[in-house]
Amino acid sequence: MHLFHWQGQLVLLNFLMFMSWRPCRGLNVPNYASSFRANPTRRTESFAGRREPVYYDDDYEAAATRAASQEVRRGKLSAISNPDFYFPPDPEADLAEANIPVPVIEKQKSRQAPAGGAGFSYNPKDKNGPSHWYRVDARCGGRYQSPILLNTSSAQLVSRKRPLRLDGQTNLPDTILLQNDGHSAKFTYNWRIGADRPVLRGGPLKTKYLFDQFHFHWGSNSSIGSEHVYDYQRYPMEIHLVFYNGLYDSFQQAREQVDGIAVVGLFYEIYQHSVDEPLNTWTRFLRNVIEPNSEFTIPFIDTFPLYEVIGDVEWPFFSYEGSLTTPPCLETVTWIVAAKPLLVTEKEMRQFRRLESPSGPMVNNFRPVQKLNHRRVFLY
Repeated sequence: MHLFHWQGQLVLLNFLMFMSWRPCRGLNVPNYASSFRANPTRRTESFAGRREPVYYDDDYEAAATRAASQEVRRGKLSAISNPDFYFPPDPEADLAEANIPVPVIEKQKSRQAPAGGAGFSYNPKDKNGPSHWYRVDARCGGRYQSPILLNTSSAQLVSRKRPLRLDGQTNLPDTILLQNDGHSAKFTYNWRIGADRPVLRGGPLKTKYLFDQFHFHWGSNSSIGSEHVYDYQRYPMEIHLVFYNGLYDSFQQAREQVDGIAVVGLFYEIYQHSVDEPLNTWTRFLRNVIEPNSEFTIPFIDTFPLYEVIGDVEWPFFSYEGSLTTPPCLETVTWIVAAKPLLVTEKEMRQFRRLESPSGPMVNNFRPVQKLNHRRVFLY
């Protein structure tokens, strides 16, 4: 009796389970054996070999396999965040959230006048003229100032010469910045990353010096103009090629060091044979910087190497320890002044004399010669 009772309960339990399962087959419920559709942005590599979901209702299956429109897909993708593939729509906002400062590019500021007041002047009658530069900057009153008188008879002859080399003077810069800074015409070469800028070595120099810029000093007529005086003679113009010691990162850093700067000076004399023949074609760019504090960028197609300006630096040349010839007159310069002059025409000199300074025509922008004060001048 008890056995029959237990068997009846087992049959009843199986019947109830069968009846509870059977009605579910008629419902429109998909089979979620594969769950990758629950998140359409999940990676699918881990679902290889899985079959597509099966839908029991034919109408529902047809609706599910229909391609969704772009709007629907975009809406789903934007609504679901996937940490594995997260690309912020605004990189700057993402940087701000990470507290990373965004780099700010500052415009280059123009140089301010010295703290003492007005800038310097080449007019001897001005209160800030050459004889009063020590008021503009006290270092202009030092004992080892430039320029000086170069005298062949009193210079110390160097018998065992080290060759003076200027490597890379045929290399072309990317651009050249021509400036009328109110005191001179300055050409600054801008080099591409990795490009070889000219390097000066040998002679009186113990290390290599990198080229920075060149500028000029000239007179109101062709009887004066040069800063250095060679055997009691002035030339109509003098070019200064400025180099800085390669041990330092920049000219601004090097100029404060005792061995920081090397300047090569060359004289110009007037070419008398043909007035109209252009000897220095780069002088045509001067017309772009007539006004004081103006500048002009010479593009790559018109750039020119240093060799086109100065050619070969030949023997003999003088060398001595001196200073910059404009304030702040830092006494950190090794001077190399060639004795053989370059050539310029009167027509080209007139192009220089057309330039303007804040006080009028830019002429006679040379400093008077300074006392030697027992310095030695070497002749190579």
